[in-house]
Amino acid sequence: MKKFKLFFCQLLLLGISLIMISGCNNNEPGTKTIQVSGIEFIPNCYMQDSKMVGIDVDIASQALQDAGIDFNMNLSDSWDKAYNATLKGPNRALITTGYSEDRKDLFKWAGPISQGMYGVFGKGASNPKYPISIDEAKQLEQIAVVRGWLETTTLENMGFTNLVYYDTYTAAINAFMNNEIKYISSDFYHLLKSMPSGYYLANVCAITRYKTVYYYIAFSKDVDDAVVSKCQASIEKMIQNQTTYSIVQRYLQTMPSDYIPGTIQLFTEVDPPYNYYTGLAADRKIIGSSVDIINEIQKRNGYVNKINMSTWTDAYSTALYLPNSAVFTTSRTAEREKLFQWVGPIDSFSSSFYTLTSSGIKITSIEDAKALKSIATPKDWFTYDYLVKNGFKNIVATAITSQDAFNQLINGEVDALLLNDPGVIWLLKNSGKPEDFISKQYEAMNLNGYIAFSLSTPKKTVDQWQTNLDAMKADGTFKNIWEQWFPGVEMPK
Repeated sequence: MKKFKLFFCQLLLLGISLIMISGCNNNEPGTKTIQVSGIEFIPNCYMQDSKMVGIDVDIASQALQDAGIDFNMNLSDSWDKAYNATLKGPNRALITTGYSEDRKDLFKWAGPISQGMYGVFGKGASNPKYPISIDEAKQLEQIAVVRGWLETTTLENMGFTNLVYYDTYTAAINAFMNNEIKYISSDFYHLLKSMPSGYYLANVCAITRYKTVYYYIAFSKDVDDAVVSKCQASIEKMIQNQTTYSIVQRYLQTMPSDYIPGTIQLFTEVDPPYNYYTGLAADRKIIGSSVDIINEIQKRNGYVNKINMSTWTDAYSTALYLPNSAVFTTSRTAEREKLFQWVGPIDSFSSSFYTLTSSGIKITSIEDAKALKSIATPKDWFTYDYLVKNGFKNIVATAITSQDAFNQLINGEVDALLLNDPGVIWLLKNSGKPEDFISKQYEAMNLNGYIAFSLSTPKKTVDQWQTNLDAMKADGTFKNIWEQWFPGVEMPK
């Protein structure tokens, strides 16, 4: 009898212990287990040795655990099934969900947990002109895409009509590898890891890049805000202490650290002397006057996020909607005023029409410029907006970068170039051409350059950036940076 009582007491204590453990897992009364789904998307989410693994699986699991959130995770055999289940809820979440303008109000979001790059890829030798323009990509032969995926809907929204639809990624990639179709749209690392070892380098070339994407945990709308908030805080802590980078390296040993999402996503383009690359391969760095200013502000904020170098169109369009994101150096125009929250100014510059001196062309007014056969300027730049707004019909906006547009003038492909003056001076100096090879003609405008934050970025974050920029100007730090790049040039006010 005594043994029975002792055994009963032990069972009772065990039951109490289990109740206490269960209560610890559920942080607050009423907290329910979140059913987390994913689909096969190598290296972010897949099965290995009967275990669900991957970059997003590991990061999401640790973030949820660190936040004290109960969850179960499973691999779905269908994106549509998992996506629709998360839409309907209750208590659902979906990993490796690309954040987009179309989706932003459909879920509650925590992240980003990883980063991807969408591009169009082809069979054959390396493309000597990577990346080609989006307009040129629309003229390619048919491109394999997966029905309903973000890679696909992005191309559809951009006006692509040369798409061939497949129900699964496996079907699309098999058609591509079997030479049934010449081009495929894909996330770069997903394509690389889904092919046999060495296949990509031997058989595939990058054609163009069209979107930087950030993968989040998408929670169904019924999930409590406190749960999402705790998960977000855990992810940000993992980013700051390099845990996310360590997890990524388990699956992609060669992944550079600057490809890991930050707590704020900062975008720029190749536009010297403000922001551009120096060095090659592993030694390549992003430098420039604006880069130095941005990094000094970040030091004062307490954490330095990496900078994403992309095309201007991709950088600008992403910062329009992505939470906690910004694009620089952005000209603050009337058309853009209500689209962003502004920190600055960090630059001040004039923009002018340029011609080849040997052409003998003279531009003394807008009407003179309109009468020319062709004027080059980068696609979607403020200079492009200026030409469109003023009724120009001779715009050549096939250039992706300022260097491309400059080359179009140097090579005699266009009559004139519209570009910011500091950029032209830098490009001419580094072209090997004499100073009098081109001539500055008519000055079109004077503008200031800013850091443009998305409207969904918290105002307190934007205010912190502006406060620290103002402090840099007050203590002389900004002046020191400015004079390193623009000696003798008046600072922006």
